[in-house]
Amino acid sequence: MINPLKKENMNYSQLSKLSVEELRSINEMVIGLIKQKRTIQSLEKKVGLQIGMKVRVNHPKLQGRELEIVKINRTKANLRVVGGFASYNVPVSLIEY
Repeated sequence: MINPLKKENMNYSQLSKLSVEELRSINEMVIGLIKQKRTIQSLEKKVGLQIGMKVRVNHPKLQGRELEIVKINRTKANLRVVGGFASYNVPVSLIEY
């Protein structure tokens, strides 16, 4: 089996020589690492958010609008358009401040 701690680049021909079980174990490690990094990024961004803060959202539907944070949930935040009546439930990862 491949040592995951060893720093070497693998190309397609090297990967094609591995067994299905080895490929599955590599896949599990990669998916686990991606989930950890996404969780850390989300938590870092969430720590900087506060109720009443003015933010923007990285989404075409809300492009150019300034929004105010009304409530912060575990994965999403409730935002209200500044000077308007519309409110949106937006994932924390899309919020820019």
